[in-house]
Amino acid sequence: MFDSLKARDAAPTECGAQIFRFDRPENNIRTARNSALASPCASCKVRSKAVCAGLNDEEMEEFSRNIHTRLVKAGKAVYRESEAADNLFTVVSGEVRLANLLGDGRRQLTAFKSAGDLLGENKKGFYQSDAEAVCDTIVCQIPLSLMEKYSNDVPAMYASIATKAQEELCELRHHAVLLGRKTPLEKVATFLVDRIDKFDSKPENQAAIELTMGRGDVADFLGLTIETVSRTITKLKNMGLLLVPNPHHLVVRNSARLRRIAEGEE
Repeated sequence: MFDSLKARDAAPTECGAQIFRFDRPENNIRTARNSALASPCASCKVRSKAVCAGLNDEEMEEFSRNIHTRLVKAGKAVYRESEAADNLFTVVSGEVRLANLLGDGRRQLTAFKSAGDLLGENKKGFYQSDAEAVCDTIVCQIPLSLMEKYSNDVPAMYASIATKAQEELCELRHHAVLLGRKTPLEKVATFLVDRIDKFDSKPENQAAIELTMGRGDVADFLGLTIETVSRTITKLKNMGLLLVPNPHHLVVRNSARLRRIAEGEE
């Protein structure tokens, strides 16, 4: 996933976001430990899914002294393509879209990243895409220098990075198949099934799907037009597979059949 983990100590770029710093007292070990335990890291709801999941309490205490959380408002950038890659980011809450712009202004979305996911793919020290908040989003900002240190010194961190990289490769392969071979109906069905699998811990035959993004984002992710996405959702609704209470809330009435459509089996 990462071309390099180069050490940098530059100040974080705000990108229209608020930055929250959590300073730790250095002159008293007990005070420092209590402060760390009181920090967002101690009560972080995504720690079990984040890259720092394997750190023990002592390692986490030190790690938390050197990271910041940022609130990124909807539509603002976590980072921009070709900016110097000084940090990695874990999504704490909300959702981030990764996108690349072509010279003529066309946009291709390559991924949506949500709680627990890692951002910051870089090549030769520069980010490889725009990362924008789909809705108000909180990210944990991790300096590359810190990540490099922990990946070298802490086997659990190295293993977490390797796992995240493998997951990223699998997602990219899945997306390549979707873009290259699937019909519009199969693409939209696959997108909805993927949302169920990612956000519903106990998917039933009927499942609710929350869409933080608009139809334009879905279209640019699937390589379709907005009109095609809207027509396809209407088609699935007319087939009795979807209820659409509002544009950002869908109810899948028959997820088993939706999966068959996504795989081209009907």
